[in-house]
Amino acid sequence: QAQAQAQAQPSASDEPEETPAIRESAAEGGTPFLGMKEPRDAAVDDQGRVWIADFGKNRVRVFDHNGGSLGGWGGRGGGTYGLNQPCGVAVQGANLYVADTWNGRVELFTLAGERKATVGEVYGPRGVAAAPDGSVWVSDTGNKRIVQYDASLKLVRTIGRLGSAPLEFSEPVGIAVGPKGSVYVADAGNHRIQILSAQGQFVRELPVPSWSSGHEPHLEVDGKGVIYATDPIGNALLEFDPSGAARRRTTDDAGKTFEKPSGIALDSRRGVLYVVNSGNNTVSRLALTGQPARR
Repeated sequence: QAQAQAQAQPSASDEPEETPAIRESAAEGGTPFLGMKEPRDAAVDDQGRVWIADFGKNRVRVFDHNGGSLGGWGGRGGGTYGLNQPCGVAVQGANLYVADTWNGRVELFTLAGERKATVGEVYGPRGVAAAPDGSVWVSDTGNKRIVQYDASLKLVRTIGRLGSAPLEFSEPVGIAVGPKGSVYVADAGNHRIQILSAQGQFVRELPVPSWSSGHEPHLEVDGKGVIYATDPIGNALLEFDPSGAARRRTTDDAGKTFEKPSGIALDSRRGVLYVVNSGNNTVSRLALTGQPARR
């Protein structure tokens, strides 16, 4: 059952809301993915643009595939374009979904920034994922459950409660949908990934001993069923092949170490994985070649 709902935490004054401003191209030069503070999650749209939940600055940011800034919107507040420490983003076609964590809501925008819908009845949601069939899955972290909506954010079902049995959760954070509709949940407090069918039935679980409550791992799944998971505590990226065998990677393609990696986004068209480093406000790029990850 849902607990008391959380709204914006009153630890800071609201800010003037910045309305959406999305540029066609970024200025040349400059540091990639500049200007964020404790970013959390990321998603890639059909144009290859990277959308990021900028937790520390209460904004949605959008960058080109090289990390050039294209704009965004936000500012601390609860209005149409206000956000309060957002932790999750997802893209499906022309729709952008945002887990507006401490406003206690999930929002639907167009990729141009027009808000189309918003729903509450969630407590500190951390993750959001959009399925090929248009379903939207949300990790309702504070209520220890996951929630399924349709593409317009109409409620379909809720699943779970506090516990460690199948379909029970303790700090669910990241959530992803595989190409066949299976749902993957980073059940951090239970140190595992739970895998559900497209209808929300339990399929299996994968242990992740390094996860724990208070950290925010996220997930992605590629077309071959490989699961990519961030390990914020271990400063690593984990890869699980379809059989569940795990590999661990601690550096990106440039040889730089991950720093408290949280969000993760897959660009399947370009074969690139983006990893959001909340510890140093950067984004790592990894080329997916089908080869075993470097250790």
